[in-house]
Amino acid sequence: MKITLIFPPSLYQTKQTMPPLGIAYIAAVLRENGFPEVRLVDAVVNRYGNEEIVSLLKKETPDLVGLSFGTQNRFYAFGLARAIKKEFPDLPIVVGGPHPTLTFDDILKNIPEIDAVVRGEGEYAFLEIVRALDQKKDLAGILGVSFRNAQGTIVHNGDRPPIADLDSLPLPARDLLPIEKYRQKIPLSQEICTSILSSRGCPYNCVYCSTSQQWGHRIRHRSPENVIAEIEQLMKNYTLDGVGFFDDVLTMDKARVIEICRLMIEKKLNIAWWCEARANTVDEKIINWMKKAGCVHISMAMESGSNRILKNIKKAITVEQGIKAVKIIKEAGLKLKVFFMYGLPGETFEDIEKTVALSQYFKNELGVEETTQGLTIIYPGTQLERIAKQTGMLAKDFSWSLPYEEKRDYAPLSTCSNMPVFEQKELSYEQLFKYLKKAKLKYYFRHPFNLLKNLKRHRKTIKKWLTTKIK
Repeated sequence: MKITLIFPPSLYQTKQTMPPLGIAYIAAVLRENGFPEVRLVDAVVNRYGNEEIVSLLKKETPDLVGLSFGTQNRFYAFGLARAIKKEFPDLPIVVGGPHPTLTFDDILKNIPEIDAVVRGEGEYAFLEIVRALDQKKDLAGILGVSFRNAQGTIVHNGDRPPIADLDSLPLPARDLLPIEKYRQKIPLSQEICTSILSSRGCPYNCVYCSTSQQWGHRIRHRSPENVIAEIEQLMKNYTLDGVGFFDDVLTMDKARVIEICRLMIEKKLNIAWWCEARANTVDEKIINWMKKAGCVHISMAMESGSNRILKNIKKAITVEQGIKAVKIIKEAGLKLKVFFMYGLPGETFEDIEKTVALSQYFKNELGVEETTQGLTIIYPGTQLERIAKQTGMLAKDFSWSLPYEEKRDYAPLSTCSNMPVFEQKELSYEQLFKYLKKAKLKYYFRHPFNLLKNLKRHRKTIKKWLTTKIK
């Protein structure tokens, strides 16, 4: 049986991206279980449009196509499914990934070109789909799968338990991807890296995040030895400067991270690496081990400078923990990027000022290399989505599969027009912009002796905030 797995086109068609490990893991499991005829197509790194992909499928003549995608590129995926079905009416199309997992019923009701959805982890659910179709059977009973049966009825099978032993998975089939085309860089550097996922799951309940809905609340870890084996394989087979850990909470299990670091040092794996960390999981011991083992950069999501708002969004950290973590990371000599969000539930102008002030303190006083400022975007499956529906910001029957675009008579500040920005009666988009503009300009012009430095360093951002007109 011939299978083609596709990472669809995106709003951001760029080589500064990471390999789609989701479909690479699925391909590895298929090959390990007797289905060697697997083709991976990454439309983003290859800059393919629908026409190029359909042409490839004409040459490959697969028996099954799988698409994996997130929410921001959902409409590109839907358009691709329509283009494929138009050319190959009888070709089964199965989708999976973050967005299909969270909107499976919505997709099957509104996108008739899609035949089935894999919910959650896709490796073994997709393998069972391949086996069923290979034996001319239907998909009834395959856990973790929703599908449209021969009568056109939508069927939701039971949930599939998470994979307990991640070490049992083969390493992702990177050999099926054009690794030489990926030019992702370690943040704040020019070093080329690739991605590793050493755990799945997140125990936290941040209102804006759907990770735990995708992977589960219980963290499942790969063993340090298994992670080291992947790094060694990467160093042997590819020309790379570094690797990036894309775990949601890499530093949660400190003993495991320290053991990974110890093995990297013992095996003399002289490779740079970076990761994300939560403020409440950082201490001097783990950061010093990470530094000795080659870590050069950490990204940290702080989100707000107001403890009241951090409690509102169930972030499970405090401003004080964030300051302590930043000091530890910077004292160790690591580069650091900190993320902030604006327009969070219950936020006021005073809260925005606190966030801007904390961002300024991190950058100007503690030496953080970069702080990012973003609007609060709604994602499916999140508590934020439920709040938006309860308050009327989103319609109760809002569909993520139907056309959506911010309807404003000015260019929205959101970088992706098909994603709804969270709004509330007390802080509308327009009011948020007004407050944020006032607070950010205060940030840039707070001290006269910093004026020239800020004008030079942030001239594009300052120009945007001075010239954008909100009606």
